[in-house]
Amino acid sequence: MSEPGGLRATARAEVEASLIDLSLGGALLQLRAPLEVGSIHDFRLDLFGQPLWVQAEVRRCQAASGAHEVAVQFVGVHPQDEARLRDYLERAR
Repeated sequence: MSEPGGLRATARAEVEASLIDLSLGGALLQLRAPLEVGSIHDFRLDLFGQPLWVQAEVRRCQAASGAHEVAVQFVGVHPQDEARLRDYLERAR
């Protein structure tokens, strides 16, 4: 939305997603709405009941079974959160 003086406003929305696959470098999600390839979003992952926030770039988005499969690559993960994610993945084996 353009505003007088060249200001621009955007809104963030929370969208429910199902986690299909997870790795240290990214995830495959199922969403009801598509996301634009190349866009960067904040995602909250629940690991052992605790939230873990990551920034991820949408690498692929395709329609699948009335929803959208969205592949994301993590581009911003705090080192402590990366350690928690690594621990989660090791325990999930």
